[in-house]
Amino acid sequence: MGKNSKIEYLELKNGIRVILVPLLGLRAVTIEVFCKIGSKYERTSEHGLSHFLEHMAFKGTPKRPTAEMITREIDARGASYNAETGQETTSYYITTVAENMDWAMGMLTDIVFEAKLEGKEVLKERGVIASEIKMYKENPTMGLASDFAKFLYGESKIGCFDIAGEVEEVLGYKRQNVVDFRGKYLNPKEMVVVIAGNIGDLKIETDKYFGGFENDEAVALPKVEIEMTEKKIMKVVKKETEQGHFCIGGEGVPRDDPRKYAYRLLEVILAGNTSSRLHYELREKRGWTYYIYLVGESWQEAGFWGVQSGVENDKMDKARDVVVKEVLSMGKDGVTSEELVRAKAYILGRTELLMDRSGFWSEMVGRRMLLEGKLIDMDEELRKYQKVTLEDVGKLTGEIFVEKKLRSLIVSRS
Repeated sequence: MGKNSKIEYLELKNGIRVILVPLLGLRAVTIEVFCKIGSKYERTSEHGLSHFLEHMAFKGTPKRPTAEMITREIDARGASYNAETGQETTSYYITTVAENMDWAMGMLTDIVFEAKLEGKEVLKERGVIASEIKMYKENPTMGLASDFAKFLYGESKIGCFDIAGEVEEVLGYKRQNVVDFRGKYLNPKEMVVVIAGNIGDLKIETDKYFGGFENDEAVALPKVEIEMTEKKIMKVVKKETEQGHFCIGGEGVPRDDPRKYAYRLLEVILAGNTSSRLHYELREKRGWTYYIYLVGESWQEAGFWGVQSGVENDKMDKARDVVVKEVLSMGKDGVTSEELVRAKAYILGRTELLMDRSGFWSEMVGRRMLLEGKLIDMDEELRKYQKVTLEDVGKLTGEIFVEKKLRSLIVSRS
């Protein structure tokens, strides 16, 4: 469990924080760059621009002028790479072997700091992102969680809670919109770089690659006040859908809430694995659904929980009743000691397996530092799960699993 016992932390002269996580026994190294740019901070005129900026990182730089050059160079190393935009962060990573580490740092600094954002590429990418949005909209299995977040918080004055924005918003953007957005929010003082994996005693010249980026025009992120809708239910009619899909959830806990460990255990018991209550009730006992899983987020200001499933249209009301009944039952009676023991063992086991992956460490360490300004201690994290009591979980279920706080989003034929 002590794989992160030698974590090193340093701050570069431009404010970028760097964390080195040596992991013995791995061949892989993950270099990940985290930026405090996300859809939660977007004003109405900026909806989807965090996600748009992430896409544009791979479309060419002065050193690597085309997307093809970037992808061919990465593929020629056998490396894996990706980027992700969320409500609070955007991240870019490359996973490769140790001997490619300097190359990977150079590639990441190039695409994150030096992307050309050419007008013709912006126009092309508008179509790509519009297609991505439509794909999620037309496939509720993929897109319902995002729609649920927008249903819950879309009335907030600041924040794009479906991350990518709407098609009409994206198709309206021009190069200058993306350039201006990057200029405002790509701030070295709001960035973290994590290098996790087989780094051993290698000399890692982070300052050479990341220390030269400056942005004197960067501004503070706007203050966000999240407002949950008073509406109890929202229905979306899709005549062509073969199945109905629904999401039921409500108010959760914020990211810094000390009850977050009890909250995560509660999620596992409700619908977090194949032995959860709702997996048994809907799939194993009744055979009504192929999938049921958790959705939800915990941000600085607020959090929400949700469960999503898809059933035949004629079983929609019955399936939703089963979920609501189970949730309210947990709100009234809590969970059993056996369920709590199993949930703790599940989280412990899953975490220990993930600890053999360099990408797990880069994600956990980077997000914690960027959003909370702390170095994560995984042993201490797991001890906090072990300390959760039945009383802790019971108090939480009694507070959040109540009928007046439930919200539902339904996609069906009628």
